[in-house]
Amino acid sequence: MKKEYRLQFLLFVLMLVLISLVSSKLYFRFDMTKEKNYTLSAYTKELLLNLEASVKVTWFKSPNVDVFFPSLKYLNDMLSEYKRCSKGNFDVSVKDTSSLSSEAVNKLGIIPREIEAQDNAVKVIHKLYSGLMIEYMGETRVIPFVDDVDSLEYDIGRFILSMRDVTMGNIQTGTVSLIADPALLESDYSYVIPWLEYADFNVLPLKLPIDTVPQDLPLLVIGSDYIDHSSAAAIDMFLQKEGRAVFFVSGNKVDVKGSWKPRPKVKDFLLDVLSYHGFYINSDMALDLVNNFRITMSQVDNKGTKLINYPFWIQIPLSGIKQGNPVFAAYRPLISFWPSSIDIDLDKNPNLVPYAFTGNNSLTLIDSYSTDPLENHFKKFEDASFKPSVITAGQTKPSRILVISDEYMISRAIDYTGSTYNMDFMVNCVEYISLKDNLLLLKNKKHSPPPFKQFEDSEKLISLIFRARLISLIFLPLLIFILGLYVFIKQRRLR
Repeated sequence: MKKEYRLQFLLFVLMLVLISLVSSKLYFRFDMTKEKNYTLSAYTKELLLNLEASVKVTWFKSPNVDVFFPSLKYLNDMLSEYKRCSKGNFDVSVKDTSSLSSEAVNKLGIIPREIEAQDNAVKVIHKLYSGLMIEYMGETRVIPFVDDVDSLEYDIGRFILSMRDVTMGNIQTGTVSLIADPALLESDYSYVIPWLEYADFNVLPLKLPIDTVPQDLPLLVIGSDYIDHSSAAAIDMFLQKEGRAVFFVSGNKVDVKGSWKPRPKVKDFLLDVLSYHGFYINSDMALDLVNNFRITMSQVDNKGTKLINYPFWIQIPLSGIKQGNPVFAAYRPLISFWPSSIDIDLDKNPNLVPYAFTGNNSLTLIDSYSTDPLENHFKKFEDASFKPSVITAGQTKPSRILVISDEYMISRAIDYTGSTYNMDFMVNCVEYISLKDNLLLLKNKKHSPPPFKQFEDSEKLISLIFRARLISLIFLPLLIFILGLYVFIKQRRLR
């Protein structure tokens, strides 16, 4: 009997050794997520199979960077999958930055991040590198610092497409026409061009007045009151010829650098053009008593500051967007600054669709209203009738058009709110009218554990908490007790 047990033990140890040897040679893993977040998409796999040349990826990293950013453990897995799916056209190498000088790494565009840590009760600053350099068809792109892989598949995909277009001379593929007030482009809208360029768009600012808008390029328009009649006519002709465009245009002009008082736009040529195409941007002002941004204001007597919920800076809830649409990829709450409402005319254009609404506790104001943040707007409108307003609308046929009734959404106003997703949303809009849906949807793949879900409906949250407590405090203990009782009774019977 002892020999038999000894043989079984030796066979078991041998099996473990064989499994260890096989697993070191063969790569395998299981992606159990519903969205297949840890598996390359069919779009990416097709892109890899159609590579015209080999892609070379170099990961410049500090030896201990994985300790500070645990999610980087997925980076090796993802790069290995790229290599397997490319049939030998995707080469990956890792470069230890400790063997290079700081100057050499910085010249590549790899930027360090300083992390403070405790070492034997002493604060130590760790200078960490984790950047990717991607080379393809003689072109190079760099991701300065990678601390997770949430947007990595999107970034690699857009880099490959961009480098291919540059090498093949398809410059127009990544070019977007821009119409904006030149006096504000370097100040209030100074983030617009850098954000688009980082997304690999070549920005072509059009100087007013314009006779024609390049028909083959997507068009981004910011604001409207500076646009003259002939330029508005050129935009109208562009749209009639099925041009693709996105407009960030308000119905009011707000004194942003002064009193924050709005005044309705009068005789606005661009607003007339949009209304001709079925988009009516009203001169009202939307506000939301629940989904709004809290701002810090100085006291009237200059004695300290106070926090104020400002209802004219509206947070667009998840329930207020057209979910699943690529334009809202990787959605985080948009902040809209003094938005107007949009009415769509289905008689003029049956293809018009609302894309985003304000919340259920919102309303619009037309005459004699104040936007003063120190005024008690909540008391004034607590008995008002609420109705969500459309602030984003669009069409997909015969061409893609998006209209957002807030020209301040992508201005430097985001410095107050930290809402950088507003700029990401602008990029989404331009990529959407550029027909890059599959690339956009890659932004939705989230590998890092998301935060606990937020609920607008308090009853739904209470119900979820009740069920969680019921399972953890009653059902699980009861199940353990029953199993223990079953094992106890079974053992008694065996005796």
